[in-house]
Amino acid sequence: MLPNEQYVTVEDAARQIEVQPITLRHWLAIGTMPQFEFESRGYVLQADVDAFNEACQCRNQRSAAERQRMYAVAS
Repeated sequence: MLPNEQYVTVEDAARQIEVQPITLRHWLAIGTMPQFEFESRGYVLQADVDAFNEACQCRNQRSAAERQRMYAVAS
């Protein structure tokens, strides 16, 4: 295990992000967030997972607000 609880496994991070582990591994491979290897296991910083989730929530809230504005104008 890594020295402190700031790290989570790729599988745990995928659960938190609500994607399949293979999807998160693909995102890690293209550089979406840094990955750390320790004893042949992949880990990511919990802070990076939290930031990713926050960015997605902000984007989803923005999209919902834009849809509401579209419906209000079209009414």
